[in-house]
Parts: sequence; structure tokens; C-alpha cells
Amino acid sequence: MLMRYAILGLLDGQELHGYRIKSAFEERVGPFWSLNFGQIYQTLKDLKQRGLVEGRFDRGDSHVGRWTYCLTPKGRRAFETWRRRPPKRPQPLRDEILIRLLLLDRNELAPTLAHLANQERAYREHLTRLTAHRRSLEPVTTQESLLNSLTADAALFRVEAHLKWLDHCAAVLTRWSSEGQAGASDLAGIDPGVGKSAALAATLRARSPRSLSTSARGRGSRAGPRGRGRHGRA
Repeated sequence: MLMRYAILGLLDGQELHGYRIKSAFEERVGPFWSLNFGQIYQTLKDLKQRGLVEGRFDRGDSHVGRWTYCLTPKGRRAFETWRRRPPKRPQPLRDEILIRLLLLDRNELAPTLAHLANQERAYREHLTRLTAHRRSLEPVTTQESLLNSLTADAALFRVEAHLKWLDHCAAVLTRWSSEGQAGASDLAGIDPGVGKSAALAATLRARSPRSLSTSARGRGSRAGPRGRGRHGRA
């Protein structure tokens, strides 16, 4: 559906062939939304059947001709109607990590936190690449580079928001665990570049049942003399 209106907009006021439609779209949006020719030509076929575009065969200067397309009056009206239409609601959230949380085991949070840490690492690497790409777009001097930079900004903000959510997940899951509540002391001294997910995963592994039982025996052996000392003083 969106591709239909993208092509109508690109054809507004000009005649283009399929390859030029693809390159014009990618010049504006950048590498974040790639098109394939099958998608383009199938959409053009649908638009032509609806009477929204018309095509003509252009032989040009070469022995191999190609079809070029332009808007019809009906197509221009359809495009203008879409432009005035209010935006749709945001798309439902779909993310693999939600399925992993669906299968969450309260007594075995370490694997889930480890996956959060891995995803956080992947997103931070992606953020580094996006930041370098965004810097390469400066200075913004044309309409095409302006839209390209805004698209890059959207990608950056989305990744930053997801990283913030991953940290939030790690903190909430750790508090939720009956055996592995990480207080402020657990997070003290954490390198910010590592991320909370990785740090909390390591904390929870250290608080495994075996480690907890060992720690409890150690506390019990220390508590005995102190208890006798208090009774003795009484």
C-alpha cells in the first residue's frame, strides 16, 4: 500500500521508468528501505490497471526500449486524497525478544538476561554504524539529503529507544527474580559501555542456587559465634 503512494508521488510532474523510480526512491530515503524491481513493476502494473498511471514504450536511442510511466488525472487525485488523509495508528510491536520473554522461567533468568546482553551488544554495534552513516550525510544541502538525514535520525532514535528498553527489561527481571535481586551495590562500578544487561546477567549467574547455598552456609557459620556472644553478654 505505501509503495503505491510512493510511486504516485515520484511520478507527480515527471515521467519515469522502473529503474529511475528505484534510484529516486533510494536517493531520498537512503539504505534503510530498499526496493526490488519485482516490487516496483508489480505495483506499476496494479496502478495501471486501476487507471492511476499510464505507460508508453520509449525506444530511445538504443535498440532496447523501455516502458516509462506518468500520472493520470485520476492518479493525481488519488495521491492528493492520500496526502490529506490522517496518519494511521502505529504498527503493533513485533520483536523476537517478546517471544523469549513469553517462555520466561522465573528460576532460570540467566539465559534470558544473557540473550538481552547479546541483543544489546548487536544494537550497540548497529548504533555505531548508523552514527557513522549519519555523519557522512553532513552538510545537508539538498532536498534529497535532507530526507536522507531525517530517515537516518529516525533509525538512530529507534535503536537508542530499544537499547533503553533492553536495560529496563534487565532491571525489571532482576528485581522480579526471588533469588537474584540486584541492588544498587550490584551495579556500582559497572562500565557504561558494557551495558546493564550484560552486568546483570553476570550478577545473576553469580547468584545461582549453588552460589547462594555456599554463601548461606558461610553466613550461618559466622552468625553462630555472634549469636552466642550476644546471649553470653545478656
